[in-house]
Amino acid sequence: MNKNISLLALMALLSACGGGGDGSGSSNVSSTVTADESAPESNVEVSSLSEFEIMVDTSGGEANIPETVTSSASSFNETVVPDGFSYSPVLEQSFVVDISGYSTSPGVVSIYSEFSENDNGTYTAAYSSRMAFSSLESGEAIVDFVSSESHYYVLAEVWFTDGTPPVHKRIPNTETSWVW
Repeated sequence: MNKNISLLALMALLSACGGGGDGSGSSNVSSTVTADESAPESNVEVSSLSEFEIMVDTSGGEANIPETVTSSASSFNETVVPDGFSYSPVLEQSFVVDISGYSTSPGVVSIYSEFSENDNGTYTAAYSSRMAFSSLESGEAIVDFVSSESHYYVLAEVWFTDGTPPVHKRIPNTETSWVW
């Protein structure tokens, strides 16, 4: 009898969780991308979402991605390591943020190692991959973080406390500052 009650309770719980629905719900997301007309170059884009706009700074360079090293060694004893080679994949980085040209409102800048680019040019951070964060004072911050040498790009994301639209920037491993 106790087994039947447990089974019924489990079935009720699983059916109460629901399923996919009928697919008629709308997300009200617009994928319009426009250039910021105040910038002399087209390096800042605005993506209009249902509740707020995300500013994306697309200026910047390309990451320094080293060539893949090949070897003809067939055993460890035949491997040749160049002088000065570092076995440590850890890089300590200090990143200077100055977006006072955009906003001096209080806010927080976060650095993420994992993110994806959306169809409309904005980015979505994998929030579990946050490497570091710092508060902005007058639009400025210094963020110190430790990264792997295999992270060729990171994402900087700024959220403001006053409702100013957030800002994203994909940062290559060759840059040490972000000035707006």
